[in-house]
Amino acid sequence: MIRRLAIASLAVGTLSLAGEWLGLELPSISWFFSMGPGFGYASSIALVLGGFGALLFLPRAVNWTPVTLQRFRRFRSIRRGWVSLLVLGALVLVALLDQAVVGRRALVVKHAGSWYFPAFVKQRYPQSTFFGEDEAETDYRRLKAMMESGELDGFVVMPIVPWDPVLDSDDQQTVALETRDGLLFRPGEDRAYSGRALRYYEDTEQKHTDARIRRGLPDGEWLGYVPDGGLALRASYRAGEKQREELTGEMSREDFEAAEVGPWTVVVYPAIPPMWRAGHYLGTDSRGWDVLAQMFGGWQLNLKAVLIYLGLTYGIGILIGTLMGFWGGWFDILFQRIIEILENLPFLYIVMIVVGVVGVANMNLPLLLGVICIFSWTGLTYSMRALSYKEKARDYIAAARLQGAGTLRIVTRYLVPNVLATLVTIIPFSVVGIMTSLTALAFVGFGLPETYAQWGVLFDDGLNHLSAPWITVSMFAIMVVILLLVTFVGEALREAFDPKKFTTYQ
Repeated sequence: MIRRLAIASLAVGTLSLAGEWLGLELPSISWFFSMGPGFGYASSIALVLGGFGALLFLPRAVNWTPVTLQRFRRFRSIRRGWVSLLVLGALVLVALLDQAVVGRRALVVKHAGSWYFPAFVKQRYPQSTFFGEDEAETDYRRLKAMMESGELDGFVVMPIVPWDPVLDSDDQQTVALETRDGLLFRPGEDRAYSGRALRYYEDTEQKHTDARIRRGLPDGEWLGYVPDGGLALRASYRAGEKQREELTGEMSREDFEAAEVGPWTVVVYPAIPPMWRAGHYLGTDSRGWDVLAQMFGGWQLNLKAVLIYLGLTYGIGILIGTLMGFWGGWFDILFQRIIEILENLPFLYIVMIVVGVVGVANMNLPLLLGVICIFSWTGLTYSMRALSYKEKARDYIAAARLQGAGTLRIVTRYLVPNVLATLVTIIPFSVVGIMTSLTALAFVGFGLPETYAQWGVLFDDGLNHLSAPWITVSMFAIMVVILLLVTFVGEALREAFDPKKFTTYQ
């Protein structure tokens, strides 16, 4: 296991550095440099050196004790926890695919005999590369539509969700109305359509007719347009019957009625309901941002937050808690007072003050998690302190001391490994805590800027637009599923590692 982890660390660090030098956007691996070149080089080099060091100095495998192996078997026997772990692992693997699953840049483009891979390179191809003379970045959704219609040669392969999680707005979509028994209906609805409807000239984006519809029939103002956009006629209808009509002289009645036009359509503005044709499988929010893409981006953000949070919180909590119990004396008393001070500070108010001073627009994930971690490591020290007090009195610690082992070796090689059972059972509930904290902070407006996809922002948008229930329902469903999966894993671990449940005294 150690060898595999070392090879994985070495591979990730090497690919991160190679991707930066070659100008590649590798899924998930390019995240290191998205936090800035300093963080990218530091973390990538640390992964490479850590992998080399583990291969050279650490044993090839972990020699699990029979008790630990028995605990793992117990965990696998608890099907609810084991299946939940497998489902979570699958969701993590999907998140690691990154822009290969969700994004507005095409995975593959073939045009004029050349191949392009826009989603996997840092280079941004201007629109003039494929059509026109505009130097803005290519809209690959439009490019795909042009190639499918035969306007351009080649093909485009888009991600499953062809929208970015943030800053990718769909301002409007159109839905073709159906005619049933002489009445207009929206597809899938039983009630006749009421609202504004348009018809366009065939194969153009120019309006032919703009009319008010009530209960499936024209009712109210009716406007007709010429191909260049001028007004051709103005009419008024009541319950489908024409009341009056006025020609402007821009176009004859015969030419207007003989024009080839498309079906009646309805313009759908955000929030757009689920629309598979446009790739909005769960609809959009009030800004026109795809809900599923934001849920995916929020899941990625939570995974990154969990890694940073667990590394910082557990690293500090384990170190200080263990030394408090192992050394005792003035060190123990000093940190008890520090912990008491930190726990009596109002955590939420402190975060609000920091965000207010820095500004939401200037916040980033490491800074926000740093503030949270300052107040989060204290709870872990109680468990580690108590366990260290108990373990340091055992014979194996005394034997290590007699052999000349120092504090660092005793703590890292003997003491901490023997209290891992407690840590393993706590970790899933810490994961739930950091996810709900980030969601709650974003919900009240003290989270990260809009360049980050956040579940709390979606919740807030859904509550402010209850007429678009797909937003709140989607977010509630994904949060319940994720938190239940993590909780099931935590309960199964706690049950499998509980000595009182599986131990009997003879």
